[in-house]
Amino acid sequence: MDVRVAVVPDSDEDAGEVAEWASRLLVELSGLDDASIDVDAGGDAPAGSKGLGSAAGALLARLVSFDVLRAMLTAVHEWATRAGRTVELSIDGDVLKLTGASREQQERVIQAWLARHAPDA
Repeated sequence: MDVRVAVVPDSDEDAGEVAEWASRLLVELSGLDDASIDVDAGGDAPAGSKGLGSAAGALLARLVSFDVLRAMLTAVHEWATRAGRTVELSIDGDVLKLTGASREQQERVIQAWLARHAPDA
């Protein structure tokens, strides 16, 4: 399962700054077992995405299981909350935006998104 992970730029950030945030997120995610995560070398931004597309701030995660997806979502959400950033994750154009929403609100959104990508969905 491939998941595109993009740090959404603030209005006053350039591509280099967004790429630096993505590098920090990549370091955070490097400890996930059964996941291969690298800088996204190309491809288009998800439809409706406000990110920079392939220009900066995007990672590509190749995950071996749904459980690894859950673990990655937890790690990204925790990082986004600590860093005060917004991160968009997408699978086949279905975008999940993780922001500074309350943990309860964000958990409801995450669970609905996961349900759409569960193996039996």
